[in-house]
Amino acid sequence: MNENKTNTWTHFKENFPYLGVMAIGVAMLGWLAENLLRAIAVGVIDCRYHLLPFISPYGLAVFAAYLFFGDPDHIAFFGKPLFKEQTKKTKILSNILCFIIPCLIVFLGEMLIGHLWEWCFGVELWDYNNQPLHITQYTGVLPAVGAGGACYLVVKFIFYPTLDFLKRKLPKKAAKILCYTLGVATILDTAFMGVQIAVFKKSPMYWAIQLR
Repeated sequence: MNENKTNTWTHFKENFPYLGVMAIGVAMLGWLAENLLRAIAVGVIDCRYHLLPFISPYGLAVFAAYLFFGDPDHIAFFGKPLFKEQTKKTKILSNILCFIIPCLIVFLGEMLIGHLWEWCFGVELWDYNNQPLHITQYTGVLPAVGAGGACYLVVKFIFYPTLDFLKRKLPKKAAKILCYTLGVATILDTAFMGVQIAVFKKSPMYWAIQLR
């Protein structure tokens, strides 16, 4: 296994600035992906309830993937391999688990967050009732498989090559500056959205463009 895929706490601290830069990029890609899907489905693009074009939960998935999964061929939790022996069978099982676990996290996470916000603040954050295979308005099979599958593909084919590229090309000081400026601003933006939902009982909509 590549040293970068051994998720010890030491390696995590060493890679943290670069993981932060990756998280910022993924947060922007999540914002763009949501708008692309909305443009296709309903002909609208909007701010996605944020001031900045970043959605921090997508970015936080970068840290979760690094800590919880490791190499999809050899799944590990916080650096501890799930399978002691590395065989063709365990390799297949590792990949299956690295696909299923993110799907379950998205499925249960959306259900929990959606119902929790509605219960606490009386706000309906989103509605999947018009989608096939939905289970309650806050979660469904298609969003869970789509997001979980995308997470698996990114970790499998993109995650570590990107991390290695950043470590080679981006000075650590520059990575830290990006984390402590744009990264912090992205998290504060999401927190500000949460405060507005709690206070005003609705998601903030700063702008929206009707495409058709």
